[in-house]
Parts: sequence; C-alpha cells; structure tokens
Amino acid sequence: MPSLEKFERRIFRKKNALSLLLSFSLKLMQARHSGLLIGTNRSYAGFLPPEKWDRGVIYKFDGRGLSGMLLKCFGTFVVRYKGLSPVRLYKDTQFGNKIDSDGIIPFVLRTHKEFYRKGVKILICDHLGETVNNKGLQSNISILSYDGRSFESVSELKIIKRIVKLFRAKNFVSAYIPDFGAIVFNTIDETLLEKEDGRFVNEAMLKEKLNILISAIEMASLANIGQAKGRQAAHIIWRKEKNLRKTALELKEKEQQLEELKKYLKAVGAVNEQQLNMEAVNITDGVYAFMDMVGSATIRKKFSPRDYFYILNLCHQITANNASRYSCRVDNFMGDCVFLLNAAPFDFEYKGFALGLEERIMLMVLTICSAFNEIDRLKKGQHEMDPTGRVQKLISDAQIDIGYRAGMEIGSAMIGPLGSQRRKIVTAIGKAVNNASRLESSGIKEWIHTSEKVVAILKEAYITKDTTILKEAIEQPPNWGKEDFPPARSMNFLEYYARMINSSENIIEERKNISYKEFSKETSHMIRCLSSQQNTGVEENEFLLRHKI
Repeated sequence: MPSLEKFERRIFRKKNALSLLLSFSLKLMQARHSGLLIGTNRSYAGFLPPEKWDRGVIYKFDGRGLSGMLLKCFGTFVVRYKGLSPVRLYKDTQFGNKIDSDGIIPFVLRTHKEFYRKGVKILICDHLGETVNNKGLQSNISILSYDGRSFESVSELKIIKRIVKLFRAKNFVSAYIPDFGAIVFNTIDETLLEKEDGRFVNEAMLKEKLNILISAIEMASLANIGQAKGRQAAHIIWRKEKNLRKTALELKEKEQQLEELKKYLKAVGAVNEQQLNMEAVNITDGVYAFMDMVGSATIRKKFSPRDYFYILNLCHQITANNASRYSCRVDNFMGDCVFLLNAAPFDFEYKGFALGLEERIMLMVLTICSAFNEIDRLKKGQHEMDPTGRVQKLISDAQIDIGYRAGMEIGSAMIGPLGSQRRKIVTAIGKAVNNASRLESSGIKEWIHTSEKVVAILKEAYITKDTTILKEAIEQPPNWGKEDFPPARSMNFLEYYARMINSSENIIEERKNISYKEFSKETSHMIRCLSSQQNTGVEENEFLLRHKI
C-alpha cells in the first residue's frame, strides 16, 4: 500500500503534481493503465471554470509493463489518431439542440458539481468484459458510485465498445479532479471488485484504497492550482472566493433555519432519544397552563368535521408558534385543549442555562396572551394563516363565536417519559398540573385564571438585562399589537404588559369562591389578555357564563 503521508510530503514540492498523482494512484489501485483528462472547451485552455467545459482532452497516460510504457510514451498520439480525444461532453442533434454524450468520462466531467456537494465521487464499473461480445457499437452498463462512505447504484450508462476493446478493459474506475478534469483507471486489481451476493468480498480493503485515492486527489488538486500563474491564478482564486462566500452564507442561513426548527420542534413537544430514555424527575419550579376552547361541544355541532378541524388546527398552530417564540413547550394536544409548560428539564436543550421562576411565569403569560390575540385576529379575518378569511365566514354563517380560556399554576410535578413501547411522550404529572387544569375549567373566555401566588410574583416581576430569553422574545413585535415596547432598561412586567395589549383598565381582577368538581379556591385572579376594546369585563363574562349565553 503506497504511503499517503509520503505522498503529502512530496506533492507540494513536486513541479508537476498531477504526474505524481498518476503514478501514485496507479500503484495504489494496481491498475493496468491510468490516465488524466483536462476539462476544457474549444480554446483547449486549462484552469477553466468547470461550467465552461464542453470536452475532455487526454493529458497523460501511465501504465505497467511494456504496454504501459508504450502507452505512456505514445498514448496521447494514439487516442487522438483514433478519434478518442477530445472526449465530447455534448453532441448536436439534427434540430440543433445539445444532448449529453454517452460514456463514463463525459458523465464524470459533466457532473463536476457533485464534488462540491458530496466530495470526490468515484465511479466504478466492475464488469466490462462481457460487454465486448454484445452486438452494436454501444452497450448499457450499470455503474456504482462511491463518496467516501458508501456505494450507490447509478443509472445505467452507455459505453463505446471500441474503447473497451482498444484497452482490453475488464473493469473501469474514474474520479473527478477539482478544477482540472478527471483521472481514469483501466482494469484495477480484480480481486478488489469480486462480488458475492451483490456485495464486494473485499469491501473494507476497497474502501480503504478509494479513501486514500480521494485524499490524494484533493491534495494534488490544491498543489496543481498552486502552479497557476498570472490571470489564471487570479481567476481561480476569485472563483473559489465566490464559492466560499456563497457556501458560508448558505451555511449560516441553514444554521438559522435549523435553530428555528429545533426551537419549534421542542415547543410543540418533540423529544429526542435521550429525553425518551430519561429518568423521571421531581421539579419544584415548573409553570403549567391549559388552554381550552369554550363551548366546544356546541361549536362542533355547528360545523362539518372538515371545517371544525380546519379551525381547530389553525388555533393549535397559532398556540405552537407562540410557545416557540416565548420558549415554552406544548406538552400535548388533547382534542380542543392544549397543555403548555415551562420547566427545567427542557431548558438546557436550546437555552444553555436554567431560567428563574419569575421569567418562566412571564413567558407563559405572554405565550397565552399572544395566542388569544392572534385567535381574535383569525376570527376577524385578519390573520395571515387564513388569507381568504374562511374562519370568519364559517363562524359568521354559523352565527357562533369561538374563543379560549386558560388556567395557569406553578409548583412541583414529576416529569418523565410516559406511554407504551411504540409511542411515548415526555410529560408532567402532579398537583400543580391538576390545579392548572381546574383553573382553566373554572375560568373565563380570553382571560388567564390563576392563583394568588402567581399574581404575587407577577406584581414584583421585572424585565431586566438578566431575563435574556424574555428580552429576546419581546424585541420581535407581536403581529397583533399596535406597538411594541421592548424596554431599554428595567421595567415592571405588568406595566409593559398593559402597554403591550393597549389596555387602560386593570390587568388583574380578583375572583372569589370558585369551584370545579373537587377543586375550589377562596381567592383566585384573572389576567386580562385582550385590550379594553376587545374584551368584556369579568363580571359581564360571569353573567354570560351563569346564564349559558
């Protein structure tokens, strides 16, 4: 096995780097012959951008034995005399159109962009012998490609049989050389390509040699570019600079997209393998909330299943979007109800640090409030997710309204994976979760029903430079707000909240003696979510609730 380290030491000192690549790879692949082709156009100039290539010109041969020596000395003349060089990448039809030429080498040179996407792609044909005896000038053969990791089948290619006969080829290997052309091998070590049940018998050895070849090609390509001078060198450097800038920009955009997707997936309850296998834990500072459609049993009767699910899915999507924005998490969708949480086990996955309880509560309030306001816009035909105003027409025709109420609580709970072997979620179970559900059930449409301890924390809560997640979220103006007020300094949360929803009335109103099933509270509180012009007061809402209007 030739030494790649020795090749690396020599390649950047060698005057003709590609000659060294040719001899090194000939020994590596134990081929009968090897050759280099320059990718060019009618000018026959080297170092042209690959997109300008329309032909490949045989540059140099090497080989073993007497035939290899003759080919090395006279091969380029022979292939020109027999019309095999240059290799045309395209041919003209009778109608003046260009179509792809047949053959492996034209395919390699045409598909040069594959190098930048997938690395040096090597093409392998392991069974050329039987094609020679077939009738006709051409024969279809199946080709394998190798990208440094695995072999894949390429669609069949037509080969010119007289070339196979001329070189008495039993197999054929070819690879793209960046910014130069291609390297080809006629009849490499046949034991490397032996197959059994469709797999290479010596696959490990074959991959090792091909990976060395890929590394050698990459080094030789760089060394060869270093030999360019003057305008050629300037063009190559500029071309690579543009490609690097474009790639860097694309990578940055992809990174941003992946981060947004990662954040969104976590917001809607997606879990990774580590979380699915996590040990259940007890936490003491989680925030839990339930959002539920008010009067859904009556509403369902007014719509067809198709229309009802259309409305419901839009509302769920709005909730998920806002959970993502405010770093909360959709634990589960349960019919027309959504279970939201903000808890420590999900902090480090995408925030990198733990949040304080105060910030968790503020984020949850903004999640629910933003969702309620967007659903209000949806009902009025003003939401971009429903550009035709279908929801507004549906509820107008049915003479019915849709709306949500919410309940929120803080406290201890257990969090862990729950479900069957085939379907699991990571969820929270505990008294605080139950209380949040009961507060929602006894709540009022478009208000958040919560406990005294939550309100006590909110009254003392401030947006500061330390509430980094919250500050990042509110710097993006909500779609439903007239104006956003991201504080440049510390600001009381309820002051910010009142300005955000454009409300001149009390943000928090007290309730007395609420109960639902076995749950009851002597004192609880309602947090306003819509502006004064959009929302009726607590007393009027309770009157409507009592009288089932």
